[in-house]
Amino acid sequence: MRCSDADSAGDDEPGGLRARTDGHPAGRLWVVRILVIGSGGREHALVRALARDGEVADLHAAPGNPGIGELAELHDVAATSPAEVAALAQKLATDLVVVGPEAPLVAGVADAVREAGLACFGPRQGAAMIEGSKSFAKQVMTAAGVPTAAARTCRTESEVAAALAEFGPPYVVKADGLAAGKGVVVTTDRVEALAHAGVTGTVVIEEFLDGPEVSVFALADGTDAVALQPAQDYKRAHEGNEGPNTGGMGAYTPLSWAPHDLAEQTMSTVVTPTLAELRRIGRPFSGLLYVGLCLTERGPRVVEFNARFGDPETQVMLDRLDTPLGGLLAASAAGDLAAAGQLSWLPGAAVTVVIAAEGYPDSPVRGDLIEGLADADHVPGCYVLHAGTASDGAGRVTANGGRVLNVVGSAGDLPTARTRAYEAASLIRMRGGWFRPDIAAMPAPGTSPRT
Repeated sequence: MRCSDADSAGDDEPGGLRARTDGHPAGRLWVVRILVIGSGGREHALVRALARDGEVADLHAAPGNPGIGELAELHDVAATSPAEVAALAQKLATDLVVVGPEAPLVAGVADAVREAGLACFGPRQGAAMIEGSKSFAKQVMTAAGVPTAAARTCRTESEVAAALAEFGPPYVVKADGLAAGKGVVVTTDRVEALAHAGVTGTVVIEEFLDGPEVSVFALADGTDAVALQPAQDYKRAHEGNEGPNTGGMGAYTPLSWAPHDLAEQTMSTVVTPTLAELRRIGRPFSGLLYVGLCLTERGPRVVEFNARFGDPETQVMLDRLDTPLGGLLAASAAGDLAAAGQLSWLPGAAVTVVIAAEGYPDSPVRGDLIEGLADADHVPGCYVLHAGTASDGAGRVTANGGRVLNVVGSAGDLPTARTRAYEAASLIRMRGGWFRPDIAAMPAPGTSPRT
């Protein structure tokens, strides 16, 4: 249904989809034209999942990438321009806009789309600040009673020095604003910690949390929320968890070693009180709330919130999701997740391996030719998602970012899924391209057995 015809849309969301309540499966779409905003591997995974949804008949993406272009019509629009995105959505008469990355959300793209009278999956700018500002996120956690690391927000050199002295090594220094997953330094070197704070501006300095990190996603509609299957990613660049932080070098799901009730526990102790606090302060959250957790000896502690699907965890999560994605996103946008019912998951496991460009994460080289994509796609249970690619003048695929490709392998068990993913990754040829060899070889460092 077009938003102008939706007589049940709430005052806070002028445009909206409504999930079916007329005997059709809960969370199914009234409408079929969807515009996905973004150009990375996460967006390719979203488009792929939506393309597999039988009720989604017309897919568009802006700006997209060559891989996304095989499934959706691409549009040359700046993803972070609220006016451009809203104008495109109106021109296409889209029934749902799905905003993938964090930068457009923090820029207010979801607000502009809704104010244009169209339905949108993704939080408004005010709620998206739960990722846009680490300091704001900490304030929300404190007010909501969410377990997290003690922290100090620092704006001056003296404040930084005092916080480092208070918490001691290992030092955890986080840029307050968006940093594409690379604004965090964890180090025992005080000089390095001070240097990072000096070039970053306002920072949040935290106590160090010791334990494995996991990701729990929750679809939210402002009031209700539904948990997705937990995953684990690998932030450090190199084998053995060495090297600088990155946006993520790979991920896998499910987590056989994690507590059986991890998702439920996260919903009750983190997601529900956080959504309640955001409503209380007038910033209701509708979209995907990403909860980064550290499983410490004292129990789970929140490391970070993101206001969108995580990358690369989304790539494995959506591979295992059996419930059609379009209806879930529509229900979230319409404030109707309560009708979505129990989610269905495919058995088995999925692993994604990120292929990065030479020089990543510091100075990735662009323009190198990529070959072997079709060969990788022919490995059983595997496919390749484009994360940072472009087409050259001859129509060939080239590297156009730091994390260039995501190779996904799935199977009935984790070891086989991992073997398949690496077999497919080995078939891709790109000068200077590289990947971590230990994704899902074992749980990430610090992981303990299930309790």
